[in-house]
Amino acid sequence: MANLVTSRRFLFRRRSIAPRCPSRYGLPREVDYLFKRLMAIPIILIAVGVVSLLVGTAITLKWEEIVVSLQGKRLAILGARGVGKTRLVNFLATGSIPSEYKQTVAPEKTSSRRFQLNELDMKLKESLDVSGDKAAYAEWRELHDQADIVFYLLRADRLILGDSDVEERVKCDLKHIGDWLDSRDPRPRFFIIGTHCDLDTEFGNTLADKPGDYVDKFRKLPVVAELVGHAGGAQQAKVILGSMKTVQQTEALVYQVFQQVIS
Repeated sequence: MANLVTSRRFLFRRRSIAPRCPSRYGLPREVDYLFKRLMAIPIILIAVGVVSLLVGTAITLKWEEIVVSLQGKRLAILGARGVGKTRLVNFLATGSIPSEYKQTVAPEKTSSRRFQLNELDMKLKESLDVSGDKAAYAEWRELHDQADIVFYLLRADRLILGDSDVEERVKCDLKHIGDWLDSRDPRPRFFIIGTHCDLDTEFGNTLADKPGDYVDKFRKLPVVAELVGHAGGAQQAKVILGSMKTVQQTEALVYQVFQQVIS
C-alpha cells in the first residue's frame, strides 16, 4: 500500500509539472513546459533591470526639455537682502551644470559633460537692479508681471531656527506675491527656493537616499505651509532647498530647480 501511495504521489507531481495539453512547439510535453518556463525568465530579468534603474542614485538632466521650458524666457528672481539673489543671477548668466548628478541632499557630480547656462538666453539681468527692501514691492510687482517664471528666495536656515523677523518678512512678501499671482492668467510658474541650508546641521546629516525627508519636514513648518498657501498651494508653488556656498552646491541647487521645471 505504501508503494502505491508513493507511486500515486509521484504521478501527481508529474502531472502538475507537465500538464496534458498539446505542444505548440512540437516537443514532448515535459520539454515543452520547461521551455515555456525558461522563456519567461528574460522578462523577469528585464523587469528587475528597469526597477534598478528607477531606484538608482544617478539622475540625468534632460537638456532638450530644459531648453524648451526655459530658452528665451523672462525670469524674475525676488527675495530680501542676503538670500543669494545676485549669486543665483550671475550663475544662471555665466555658469554651467553637469549633465548628471547622484541624487542626494547635495548631489554629487558624476559626469564631465556640462551644459552652458548662457545657451538658455534667459532674460534675468533686470533682477540685479531690484532692491530687497519692502519699499521695492512696486518694482517687484513690475518684474513679476513681466515674468514667465518667478523664483522667490528665502533663508531656509533662519526659518528652521524660528527667526521671527525672517518669518514676518517672508509672510509679508508672499502675501503680496500671492495676490500678484492670482491676478495673472495664465499664472507664471512659481518656485520657493530655500537657501543657506548648509548652515543647518540636519541638512548635512540627512541620509543620501532620503533627501525628500528634509524637504518634507521643511514644508510641514507652519510658516512654510502658510507661504505655500499664499502662493496657490503645493501644485502651484514648488519648494526647493539647497545652498550656494560653493560652486558645486550652487550647481546642485540649480540642478534641482531645473528638475522641477521639467517635472
